[in-house]
Amino acid sequence: MREGSRKAVGVETIGMTMRFGAFTALGNVSIKVPAGSFHALLGENGAGKSTLVKCMMGFYHPTSGDILVDGREVAVASPRDASALGLGMVYQHFTLVPSLTGAENLVISREKVPGIIDWRKERADLAVFMERMPFKLPLDVKVAELAAGEKQKLEIVKQLYLGRSFLVLDEPTSVLTPGEAQEVLGLVRDMTKAGDLTVLMISHKFHEVTAFADDVSVLRKGRLTGTGCVTDLDHRKMAAMMIGDQPIAALDSRAEPKPDAEIVLKVKALKAPDRTGLKSIRIEDLGVRSGEIVGIAGISGNGQKEFLEVLAGLRPRDAGEVMVRGTAYAATRAEARALNVRLIPEEPLKNACAPKMTVAENISFRTFDIDGNGKPVS
Repeated sequence: MREGSRKAVGVETIGMTMRFGAFTALGNVSIKVPAGSFHALLGENGAGKSTLVKCMMGFYHPTSGDILVDGREVAVASPRDASALGLGMVYQHFTLVPSLTGAENLVISREKVPGIIDWRKERADLAVFMERMPFKLPLDVKVAELAAGEKQKLEIVKQLYLGRSFLVLDEPTSVLTPGEAQEVLGLVRDMTKAGDLTVLMISHKFHEVTAFADDVSVLRKGRLTGTGCVTDLDHRKMAAMMIGDQPIAALDSRAEPKPDAEIVLKVKALKAPDRTGLKSIRIEDLGVRSGEIVGIAGISGNGQKEFLEVLAGLRPRDAGEVMVRGTAYAATRAEARALNVRLIPEEPLKNACAPKMTVAENISFRTFDIDGNGKPVS
């Protein structure tokens, strides 16, 4: 690891409180993450999980409370202070530079980078480093061309490359397939067992918590409702700490298939270029019936994203036929509007909204090409 590996450190918060005006986002939260442990942080949306870790990382200045690293009280006034203490974080949203390659992102992430970079030496060092990683990443591909799962892996690799000894993972598997999630969490779990890393993972997935974490702390409405060893807590107990003792309605895992339902999407002999332009994705025959939820499985980077981009009109197709409710579909905006076809992309903050504009302004984009009479603007 380029910046120098350190042994795992323990981190503790004591009486952490964070107020935004009259609103208390965190109220007297004390958690202890021992060195070399894998600690899970559970809670509903808005429970205060992200606020807590941002206080730990120096992004927020808590109203009151202390942070201890290896039992010593420290001041973490900025992310630079956190970095100097060996604390790192993988955020929910990517922090990579899209126009640079994976290798370039890793190298420039270091605190000290020479004015003239010896790329032959850097690539050799990265090759040695990547041999210790259990998954492969195309470091010479621009980040903008990577699938979301590959970007998440690169974010984690970046922190390991920098030699972090305490790592916060903010919902790290939200864009990963189950197999990738097992792979990535297995890696960091092995590093905690070896005493090289301490992990605090924010998650909503009970099965990941029980499979990988040693201990768990639960927040509800900014308060710590419980903490304990994972082996002493089942899913029901963890859920009760998250949402209270209110009964949870039982739901059928899946609806009964309806073989006579209308086929709303039919894809035949589809061929389209992948993100590199060197290979093609091929869908020979796919039918989706009304009321179905169909999953497109596969390791990140194997064409799932490109296929959805074809259906959304974001990627041209070289051959094949797409039918929606029996009508030929070329994925124009007019056709998508008329047939009620919508896409929620894997990175909505990047590809589905303008983050610096208001919700109302974003909603108005739906009709930016419609005139006052409700007709498309040519």
